[in-house]
Amino acid sequence: MSNSLTKRLRPLFALAVAALAFAASAEDYPSRSITLVVPFSAGGSTDVQARLVAKGLADQLGKAVIVQNKAGAAGAIGTRFVAQSPADGYTLLFASISSLVTEPILDDQAGFDPLRDFTPISIVTDMPFLLVVGCNKGPKSVDDLMAQAKANPGKLNYSSWGYGSVGNLLAEMFKFSTSTNIEHIPYKGEINALTGVLTGDADMMFVTSVNMPHIKAKEICPLAVTGTSRLPILPEVKTFDELGVKGMELQIWFGVVAPAKTPPDVVAKLQRAVIQVTKTQEFVKAAGDLGVSVIGSSTPVFSDRIRSDQQLIIGLSKKAKITKE
Repeated sequence: MSNSLTKRLRPLFALAVAALAFAASAEDYPSRSITLVVPFSAGGSTDVQARLVAKGLADQLGKAVIVQNKAGAAGAIGTRFVAQSPADGYTLLFASISSLVTEPILDDQAGFDPLRDFTPISIVTDMPFLLVVGCNKGPKSVDDLMAQAKANPGKLNYSSWGYGSVGNLLAEMFKFSTSTNIEHIPYKGEINALTGVLTGDADMMFVTSVNMPHIKAKEICPLAVTGTSRLPILPEVKTFDELGVKGMELQIWFGVVAPAKTPPDVVAKLQRAVIQVTKTQEFVKAAGDLGVSVIGSSTPVFSDRIRSDQQLIIGLSKKAKITKE
């Protein structure tokens, strides 16, 4: 074979070898344990659901799925870590609207783009937020809270799990919608922010229904719920819209994403596995106990949700003049 022919065939040979390697890797996937990164501290609503998903995925795929918490910067540290990880299906992100969508909109230094740097696999759950206060000394209604805030401008405060988090966004929207002045205390992680309310260091915060044990124990009391309908597990808690506070319809979703350019066959296998997890009796019961809605979506549906939420959050942040400090 002439040298010139060899040179011409070499690229084709390399492509054929790469194609065979890709087919083999996709067919054999997973051949080792998978890491599911949670970009928040252990014990929060994201972490609780991630561990349920990890257990279900391990059952479906036959390999260990290890939850790794990489908290900080309102979820940006862990999210950026996954964006920069090899696109082989072995490092995944348990994402939420807070870490994946809100953070890069409010912080141009976040270091990632939700659609450019990730491949959405499936939305797992969807849920509203609850405005809660400490049961012992907190106001008994949204009207009471508004009255206290207006009578004492800047004296009340709210906790969140960091600048740019959905907790921060919702509280600022509440302030805008009610014309109140309430100070922000950012914490590192949802559990720490909740502890601020439990100890009385913070007057209020927005939480998900994953914190139902604290509500049942009457440690925190819910005053209102976001979204368009009441929570089935807390039917007595009215929506903000019912209480006359507009613009508080935002809900939070949680889902699994992979680094961009993850092989399509691997993405498809992961998607089938995640959707199967959301259909299991164990997961449906656990989700029901937490007060969340089970979804289980395709990649196109997930991508569309990200795009629509991007526009929603851009609009909300401009209206309430929210920027990351």
